[in-house]
Amino acid sequence: MTSGTPRETAVDTEAVARAIATEHGLTLHGPAGEGVDFVVCRVGHPALGEAVLRIPRHRVYLSPYGNVDSADLVRQEHEIAAHLGPLGLPVATPLRRIEQPDGLVVSLAAHVEHDDVPLDGRDVGRFLAALHGATPPSVRLAYQAPGDFATFFIQRLSDRHANLLLKAPALPPLPARHRIEAALEAVRAPHRLLHLDVRRQNLLGRQGRLAAVVDWSNALIGPPLMELARVAEYALLPDNGIDAEAVLAGYAESLPTPDLDSSAALLYRLDTAVMLALVFHSVAPDAERAHVLTSRAEHLLARLHAAVRPADTAGSSHEQGEQR
Repeated sequence: MTSGTPRETAVDTEAVARAIATEHGLTLHGPAGEGVDFVVCRVGHPALGEAVLRIPRHRVYLSPYGNVDSADLVRQEHEIAAHLGPLGLPVATPLRRIEQPDGLVVSLAAHVEHDDVPLDGRDVGRFLAALHGATPPSVRLAYQAPGDFATFFIQRLSDRHANLLLKAPALPPLPARHRIEAALEAVRAPHRLLHLDVRRQNLLGRQGRLAAVVDWSNALIGPPLMELARVAEYALLPDNGIDAEAVLAGYAESLPTPDLDSSAALLYRLDTAVMLALVFHSVAPDAERAHVLTSRAEHLLARLHAAVRPADTAGSSHEQGEQR
């Protein structure tokens, strides 16, 4: 998996859609959406009704922010939706996982009627509160390493920071590891399922109300603060269509809202900014956005260093050694 490139693993999504339609008696109704990782086609079936095929763009995703097999993302989407649907949370009902003769796995899920009326952000906040109030599923998550969450998160952030440093050599260093650990430890909360890609494209609404949340590819099981910190960062990009204040207001109807300026929140916000900068540097190249997000990461790093370092010292010899 580590020897190829995303280009070498590319999938002819139109050919796959035609082949699956022929084999499974589906009628193709045309495109229903697309993202960096998947293309979505609307289809019809005499017994299943209106549905959507979610076809991976690549068999394996190799990127500077993580490598994963697309089959794991399809499995993960189905298992999460199957867990949340019976709890009353709005998801697209999973129907089938279709494996092609060459091993490619495609998702078939029920179509969710939706429109372009802007969503009430409070509805999104209520959904997140319900999600964070529910017992998380026993699902193997594609992007989450087993074991302690803090250890996993620090390693992931360090790896992503190192990759961004290759694109932006002037990027400040991360705080010393023991400072990061202390900041995360200071905010304790039960770990819950996190969507971690809450934006307009993944929120299907009908007449301004939330009808379904789709695309669980980025999901982790971790502290809810991470979700809300990511929402706050996503809201800074207008095309994400997120009103962070409204989301937090809806969330507060059921659960207390955390301090999004705490050191732990700044770490989770930094994780988001670094990830987005890497996306726009490589996976979805956009020089202007890459610059904006890299600058945002620099700003968050400056805030983070000020927050985690005692005011009366320039850093212990232990910390200086770690940074070197």
